[in-house]
Amino acid sequence: MANKKFSRRPKIPRAVAPVLIGLALLIDPIFGQIKKARVLVDSYADKGYLDNKETDDGLRPETYHFVEGKFVGGYIRDPSLREVPFTEIAENLAVELRKRNYYPAGSKDEGDLLIVVNRGVTQIQADFEDLFPTDDEEESLESEEDEESTDENPGTYLDESGYTYREQDNAKLIGFDRALKRRDLGIQESIELQEMLKEERYFLILSAFDLKALRETGEKRMVWSTRFSMDAVKVNFNDAHFALSRAASGYFGTNLDGDLGKVNTFAGPGEITQGELKVVETLEEKEE
Repeated sequence: MANKKFSRRPKIPRAVAPVLIGLALLIDPIFGQIKKARVLVDSYADKGYLDNKETDDGLRPETYHFVEGKFVGGYIRDPSLREVPFTEIAENLAVELRKRNYYPAGSKDEGDLLIVVNRGVTQIQADFEDLFPTDDEEESLESEEDEESTDENPGTYLDESGYTYREQDNAKLIGFDRALKRRDLGIQESIELQEMLKEERYFLILSAFDLKALRETGEKRMVWSTRFSMDAVKVNFNDAHFALSRAASGYFGTNLDGDLGKVNTFAGPGEITQGELKVVETLEEKEE
């Protein structure tokens, strides 16, 4: 008796194939340009502010004014950092801030918060002695001694004098310093964070000040600050600032207590959504 061969392929919905093909045609050109982005977020908020913001009825609505803060350029020339106007960054941030019940003030005389927006890239200075070593060991040793003698502790916050950049200052700039000081930080995570500081990272820093106190007494009281950054390799700031704002949207006005929020997203504008797949009819598979 001859052996019979049976094909037990699954039943295939007749309408599924055309729908999936349609989705592929729609999404493939987009995915061809999309670059994945992993954004790390550090966020701090004053406890008194948090108690007032997070109520039993939800997040209290607040209004704000944006102020353009400092621009921090890198050692490697990056034209994309200056190509993006502050207005574009602000408009995109405004969309994301709504998710935490923050809205632009209706006039200059109104508003609860003054939000200062600093932007740029961390700076990693190349060690050119490693790139072009000298054959004269004595000259090399003298160079190392000179470097040690001028090793001072530079400033670590945005001010009129700007920054001197070393890895520890980059950590303070983008909020890694609080995470690295945590006692419960694992060795592997500590190593990963320190490795990230060896590469340029795009960042945005939002610092929110009590506008009422500023108007009435001149006191500059910061109520919350959110710092968010991502790897600047193989992406430009034109696309990176969208990823940064999108990833940080859930953290504005929150306190992570030294933890870092880690958000996987994509570089560039827009949102990718996929509608519900409906099966209209199925085609029965017959046995041979």
